[in-house]
Amino acid sequence: MHVNVSKDGITNWVSDKWASGIRLLLQVLVSTLQPLQRVNDIMVRRVITAKPTSTITEIARLMRKNRIGSVIVVNGRKPVGIVTESDFIKLVARGTDMKNALAKHYMNKNVVTCEPSISVIDALMIMRAEKIRHLPVVSSGKLAGVISLRDLIAATQFSSFYLI
Repeated sequence: MHVNVSKDGITNWVSDKWASGIRLLLQVLVSTLQPLQRVNDIMVRRVITAKPTSTITEIARLMRKNRIGSVIVVNGRKPVGIVTESDFIKLVARGTDMKNALAKHYMNKNVVTCEPSISVIDALMIMRAEKIRHLPVVSSGKLAGVISLRDLIAATQFSSFYLI
C-alpha cells in the first residue's frame, strides 16, 4: 500500500504492519513543523564525543551519565564513527568483552551527516531513508551538533509524546 504523507517530498512510502505508527508520526511532523525551520535551530550543540581509542564500556558510561542514545566518535573535531544504543544489543549478543573493546573496532564507520542549514524536514527525510535515529551535524568538516528523532518530536511541541 502506498501512502502520500507529505507536502515537501515524503511520498509513496510503502507501509507494513510496524510502519503505520511511523507514518502517523511523519504526518504529524510534516503538518506541524515550521516550513523554514532549520537543523541549526534545534540541534544539540553540546555533543558528547569519544576518541577511537575509548573503550565500549567508557562509551556506555558516557551515554548513561548524559542520558543519550549515541556518542559520536571523533578524530579532532571530525566525526569518524558513531556508537548507538542499538549497537550495544549487537555487542552483548556477540559476547563482546566490553572492557577491552575499542570504539574504533565496533563503531559504525559509515557516519551519515548533514549540514546545519538544511531544513528539519530534509533531516527527517535523511533519517528515514537511512533508518537512523541520530544525525551528526557537520559544518566545514567539523562536528557542530547532533539531531535526534527525539529532537524532531520536541520541535513539534509534542514533547509529551514519546516514540522511543
